[in-house]
Amino acid sequence: MTMHPIVDRFLKGDLPEPMAMALVGGSLPVPSLDLMQALAHAALTESKYTQRALDFFATMPESMVTGAVAEPMDPPHPLQLVLCHRKEPALVETALLNPSLTPDIVEASVPSLPGSSLEIVLNNQKLWMQRPRILDLLEEHPGGEYVVKRRVNEYRFDILRLIPEEVKQERLEIIDEVEAGRLDRAWSELPLPKEKTKEEADAETETEEMAAERRLQEMRPPLDDEGNEINLTLTQRVMRLSTNQKIMLAIKGGKEERTLLIREANRLIQVNVIRNGRIGEGEVAYIAQMRTVNEEVLRIISNSREWMKKYPITKALVMNPRTPLPVALTHFKRLYEADMKLLIKDRNVPELLRREAKRLVEMKAKGKS
Repeated sequence: MTMHPIVDRFLKGDLPEPMAMALVGGSLPVPSLDLMQALAHAALTESKYTQRALDFFATMPESMVTGAVAEPMDPPHPLQLVLCHRKEPALVETALLNPSLTPDIVEASVPSLPGSSLEIVLNNQKLWMQRPRILDLLEEHPGGEYVVKRRVNEYRFDILRLIPEEVKQERLEIIDEVEAGRLDRAWSELPLPKEKTKEEADAETETEEMAAERRLQEMRPPLDDEGNEINLTLTQRVMRLSTNQKIMLAIKGGKEERTLLIREANRLIQVNVIRNGRIGEGEVAYIAQMRTVNEEVLRIISNSREWMKKYPITKALVMNPRTPLPVALTHFKRLYEADMKLLIKDRNVPELLRREAKRLVEMKAKGKS
């Protein structure tokens, strides 16, 4: 196809900077599709024109963009620009149905797509059979509906046959358990097992004290924060998960899953448990008193104003020997006098914290007398 001369010079890098800035700012009279080619080139290759192109593209009327991407194009880069930087359902659908769409563009765009458009990608079997990684991205997408996740698994099982038979059976069993209501729905969205990343492996380091405490806990039946035993089958399922699956379950899982996963030595799993949007105040107080949690978890709790308004959480945090000393010193003054006296006698907490608590109690006693 013939490109407008100004756009052609811009793509070749021959256009003077003032004219290039005017072009990506929408100030030059060029056809819409040619303008989209210039914007895509500027936005998808890091340069001094990138931000200006993105700012202008965000203001372009949906009808103008739709008209530009409705027909086949070469090169197809404007499709990636639309899929990565616009969210209007009709516009995204038009781009996804464009016959010039390539597996490369789909793979690069899936993480940015709205959840409502994932089924269009899933239905384009020609693309994801060329690039199976697209199925992984669909499965991992946080906005994906349960039906999308299930169909991804079905395609793997019945068409691609990319996973071992034992993994296939386990996944089908999990789906049946979810549908029967015996497992939290988050289980149906777990990705396939992967090799541990270096960060995941490094996050599993723990002190000897924490390891000893964890071994003691593993000898007892797992209990939730209310003292109820957790289903043994669920415990066995969690133990069989890979690290990345445990992280995903920590992010989205239910109460029983969170209670089991917070016992994991991996820092990333523990951190994602405390950041789970479904976690309750009782669970946070339970976690705040645990001596097997990573210090980062306790810092996250202490940085939440909403949680720290709750006295049981504040008390558990201050009384926990694992809590970093600066955090404990920041909040110990809020303890009731009876709890302050218990803190003074607790040989497990740092000496400085006990000393400061004692000084505060004595000051209050002098004030009363």
